Amino acid sequence: MKYAAVFCMLLLAACASTGPISTPAPSTFMPPRDTPLPITATVERCAYVEAYHSLPDLSAQIDQAIKQIQADASGRAEAYGENCVTASNGQSTFSAMETDFYFTINVKDLKDDNELGTWIINTMKIIEALPASAIAGPQAGFVEFTFKTKDDQKNLRVQIGSYESLPANFNAAGIIPTLFPSP
Repeated sequence: MKYAAVFCMLLLAACASTGPISTPAPSTFMPPRDTPLPITATVERCAYVEAYHSLPDLSAQIDQAIKQIQADASGRAEAYGENCVTASNGQSTFSAMETDFYFTINVKDLKDDNELGTWIINTMKIIEALPASAIAGPQAGFVEFTFKTKDDQKNLRVQIGSYESLPANFNAAGIIPTLFPSP
């Protein structure tokens, strides 16, 4: 026990300073203590994944509009774009690229270009009447038609840009052969 006490005294004596204590001058690179350190936001990388998001309000609006023309018809809208999914927590942020529309319409004859063309014109009028603020994304999307008869159906996808490039007052019977030329 005596040896331990002596050892501690020697250790304390060795650590004691024999000269004046000097304090380093403050560095010119250190901010003053009352100024908070700047916080730099870090941007976490993400993986982009193709995605669709339903647009319930817009869907209700176009569904109501198509039902005024045909009670059995239906319509809906979806935003197409990308989810930015972060690796650390799996959260995602959606960015819309376009709005796509889907209509199901009953017709008498799937081979009647005039009937199908008339439906395309009437449906596109519904879409054209929508305010720009209701449309998600910077680019024009498409309209997918499911034309149904009692026994069969026909699906046609019309790019909105292709339809808009048709001359004004285009003949309804000419829309199908123009937008969907036979090979």
